[in-house]
Amino acid sequence: MIHIPRWRFWLSYLWEQRLETTSSEHNDYLEVSIVHGRLQLTAEDAIYSFGDYYLNFRKTFDRFAFIKLPEEAEVLVLGLGLGSIPDILTNLWELDFSYTAVEIDPVIVQLASDYSLPRLDAPVEVVNTDALIYLQSTERKFDLICMDVFQDADIPDDFLSHEYLELLAARLNPGGAIIFNRLAATLRDRRLSQAYFDDVFKVVFPEADKVHTGGNYMLINDGSFIYSEDEADMP
Repeated sequence: MIHIPRWRFWLSYLWEQRLETTSSEHNDYLEVSIVHGRLQLTAEDAIYSFGDYYLNFRKTFDRFAFIKLPEEAEVLVLGLGLGSIPDILTNLWELDFSYTAVEIDPVIVQLASDYSLPRLDAPVEVVNTDALIYLQSTERKFDLICMDVFQDADIPDDFLSHEYLELLAARLNPGGAIIFNRLAATLRDRRLSQAYFDDVFKVVFPEADKVHTGGNYMLINDGSFIYSEDEADMP
């Protein structure tokens, strides 16, 4: 674990503290920084991770019926970043879940190991492989699957097919939930994501619904997991 002086976290409320920049076979640019006291991982055109400020999942979890999941749920995270999803569920919601995180980029795995995972009070098993290969090769099932695979700001085509969604469904325990992150920042993004929701996602998951978080559509396999905005409770 890389030691970060506390004063850098305090200064990050005034201006961003850049800790490291690097690149990889999968990402031409990666930067780890501290912003408002949170570790942030950015690619050239996207934020991959931002602690409990990773708002697409945070806002979705604010409306999520965790009571429908087992108390010690097994969670599959596809796309690790610096571990924002387990961070939010562990530190904000205080849930006693365990995590398997699949990440194709070994540089991101190393960054998470250096900066964030040792600080996370939750069991996280990291698998350094392609998420599609993992789903095809494993027989494990999970109670919650969070799909957060991006190549910069785009989802690779292999992760948008009916067949891929059926793989997700096959890895889900009965009564489990899938949360699928789609961009919705521009009018074009929203049109494409809505078309995907209507023409692909709902074909595989007829009871599906979505949460609009502002810049993202978070697609849920079963709308009964979503509270209305009036019903939602903040942690």
